[in-house]
Amino acid sequence: MRRLLTVLLLAASPLPYASVAAQTEAAAPALLDVPRLDFTKRVLANGATLYAIRDTSTATASVNIWYDVGQRDDPPGRGGFAHLFEHLMFKTTRNLPGGVLETVNAMGGNTNASTLFDYTDYYITVPANELEGMLWLEGERLRNLVIDEKSFHSERDVVKEELRQRVLSQPYGRILYMLLPAFTFDGHPYERPIGGSIADLDRAELADVRAFHEAYYRPDNAVFVVSGNFDPAKLDAWADRYIGSIAKPDRAIPRDTAKGKPVAARTIDAYAPNVPLPALAAAWRAPFAGDPDAAGIDLIDAILTRGASSRLRRSLVDEKGIASAVTSYNLPARDGHAFALVVTLAKDRELADAETALTTELKRLRDKPLGAAELDAAKNGLFGDALAARETARGRAYELGGGAALTGDPALADKRLDIIRGMTPADVQRVAKEWLADTKRVTLRYRDESQRPTGSAGDRAADISAMGPAVPPASAPPVVIADDGARETRPAPSEAVATTLPVLSERLLANGLRVVVAKSSDVPLATLKLVIDGGDAADPTGQAGRGDIAAALALKGAGERNADRLASDMAALGGTINASSDPDATVFSANVPAANIEAAARILADIAMRPALPPEAFESIRGQQLSAIAVATKQPLQVALRTLPAAIYGKSPYGAVPTAASLGAVTRDGVAAAQREGWTPRGATLVITGALEPDDAFALAERSFGAWTGGKTKVKSARAAMSATPRVIAIDMPGSAQSAVIAALPSVGRGDADWSALRVANARLGGGFQGWLTQEIRVKRGLSYGAGSLLDPRRDAAVLMAVTQTKNESATEVVGLILDQIARLSREPIDRAGADERSVYLANGLSNQTERAAGLADYLTTLTATGAPLDTLKTELSAGAPPSPECIAAAIAAHLRADQATVIVAGDSKQWIAALRERFPTLERVDIEGKPLP
Repeated sequence: MRRLLTVLLLAASPLPYASVAAQTEAAAPALLDVPRLDFTKRVLANGATLYAIRDTSTATASVNIWYDVGQRDDPPGRGGFAHLFEHLMFKTTRNLPGGVLETVNAMGGNTNASTLFDYTDYYITVPANELEGMLWLEGERLRNLVIDEKSFHSERDVVKEELRQRVLSQPYGRILYMLLPAFTFDGHPYERPIGGSIADLDRAELADVRAFHEAYYRPDNAVFVVSGNFDPAKLDAWADRYIGSIAKPDRAIPRDTAKGKPVAARTIDAYAPNVPLPALAAAWRAPFAGDPDAAGIDLIDAILTRGASSRLRRSLVDEKGIASAVTSYNLPARDGHAFALVVTLAKDRELADAETALTTELKRLRDKPLGAAELDAAKNGLFGDALAARETARGRAYELGGGAALTGDPALADKRLDIIRGMTPADVQRVAKEWLADTKRVTLRYRDESQRPTGSAGDRAADISAMGPAVPPASAPPVVIADDGARETRPAPSEAVATTLPVLSERLLANGLRVVVAKSSDVPLATLKLVIDGGDAADPTGQAGRGDIAAALALKGAGERNADRLASDMAALGGTINASSDPDATVFSANVPAANIEAAARILADIAMRPALPPEAFESIRGQQLSAIAVATKQPLQVALRTLPAAIYGKSPYGAVPTAASLGAVTRDGVAAAQREGWTPRGATLVITGALEPDDAFALAERSFGAWTGGKTKVKSARAAMSATPRVIAIDMPGSAQSAVIAALPSVGRGDADWSALRVANARLGGGFQGWLTQEIRVKRGLSYGAGSLLDPRRDAAVLMAVTQTKNESATEVVGLILDQIARLSREPIDRAGADERSVYLANGLSNQTERAAGLADYLTTLTATGAPLDTLKTELSAGAPPSPECIAAAIAAHLRADQATVIVAGDSKQWIAALRERFPTLERVDIEGKPLP
């Protein structure tokens, strides 16, 4: 709840330091090697394409499907149709009356999907012994999907809520989803808003959906990628049986072949509600996916925006202070997409200054060759990202399938990396001159609606109602759910593949530093996390956010490196380095290819032992924090989350959140003093995960951190005093497109005997698609894109939060639904079967997280910061011994009472305040700063 800003790189502040011989600088890192994707290919009898990537070291299997249908295929007047249908593919089938999601949960799997311009991709990852059942399921929903009025209307409402949440409620959502497509393309189907519009969705009818399914969801329009642990012969047999047996239709697939026209340079003044800081976007029509120059755009993107060493971050954010954030977009597309650079201004800065600065940097890129070191650093950054993307079976499948779906070439990702490896400074200049010329640039100047001049309408898109292919009516009769006795059952799982748990080792260095090591993978990646006790809870009264500033300042120089050198050195290693102030700890982390872990550890050690905290960077960091708060206060969920700590924890350390006043009270000298006193080895733990052998990891820790001195073991004081009185708080956000709803209950953490039971109860309440909150709010009523709950454990407290967003007019109804589901936990006890199923869900979710080096390090960091024993990992990764129904019921009775919930609703209160006050007469109505309103 305290995290308002992700800090991508870090440094710290001065400490006594003894030099280490190993600190001498090595030569510039060599370009990283990325193992190529190793796969087989088959084309089934009906035209379906099957790729397979075998990995016997994992206990999972992932099936990924790309259907060659996306936004460009939305019929005329039906924008967003492909995305709507993506949602419907998770509903009921002839033999699955409970729906696809229920079946995936029963297999212990997880699933999701996404729709882009040219394709829709789906994935399911399950234990490897469920692969046959997974292929059966994919065949089932391809040939036997039930498309009825109930499913159609429910998911159409969900998609509308998704548009409100992603686009209309986000201050800058319209830039990506509406403005860039509308003004970067002319006459191309990509011109339509990403995700469509609410008006188009309202016009859709059931017959349209059935026609769309029959036209595009067919085997010869699909690419299947199976990745993980499987027997190749069995895979081939199952694929033929469940996928290859589906008939290939004999009619053509409808297509809109329009390519559009080149777009000349132009400037668009655009306006939207609740924009806290102006933004500038520069966009160009970029190379199509199969063009070799697409690799050059990837490299240019890294040079301009990847991490703290990137040119735009250094120039516009750090040096000139014009911008509070810089980002980029370059979504994969068959015919080329809008490559866009988006600059969010800093407070009180002008769009004209941002445009001048951005234009200058682009001119420098086109006119002046890069130095070899900068070019190699950008390349290594992309190679490091590619290694991370291929760390899991699912990641490798996505790398392969994306290329196959876009261009027909499964090796596209490897070929792009080869092109990047061979690019010279002259190549970068050529691509920049050809594709990023000022004469081809579309400039968007984006401001709050209140600044729109009278009569201004230049940001209205062209008429796109006629775009899209004509889809013929469905010819086959609709599928209906089969009677009980006539249903086909999915294949039973085979013998389970044993999961290899990470082996944890622990040592204490002579200086008091605790070192925790977990060799978790042979993929050549490693993560270092330095966890220093303190964090947000150590901020002095009235100075909330001091830890955030200290963590961000940590980037600005350490040891012999200034800010630029630190960022450049880390980028050259192909890694990332991050800093955060969390509730109980300050955390510094480095994720790098294992070949460069020694150099990364030296940088991390400098940050802990010899940070600079330069005074000249202090105000810039504070300004960035203030900008982050300004953006957060325009988003309903962020506003509600900022209100929650004080409502639950009162005036205790956990109850404070950064504000303009509290950040204004922080001084650089105060930050430096806190760092000297608090960043010590005796209050810190170093977590190392990934490919290193334990002995090598401990030796690395000794070489890098063994000379760290100072400090005593801290006496840990209590940080929480939970509020005994539940509150109902209504936050008025006039003009907001949605309302956020949170219900929070004091709970207990991992050290309490009830923790395991509460995890199962929370999973039943809001865990995934089978959680009650999702079923009642999203699936049955279509009132939200997503609803769920989580347990937030801290060292001295814990809170259970149920969270969602909904349209303003349904906010009071959703409050009632959330409280009723919490009460339902007492009315409908969880039986043994339910406890077993939810325990498997929890174990598989944690397994998916911890199969990545960074994910495992994140989990171990949470254990460390909250004082939980490391054995918790083994316990929570196992589904073998869930708590008994009696223990679960007792924990619910003790901790999860709906009448003890604190409720927070943030949105356009005029649309729901009367109804909410009728239910809660004593509610408090406040503005976004917490000031009481009439």
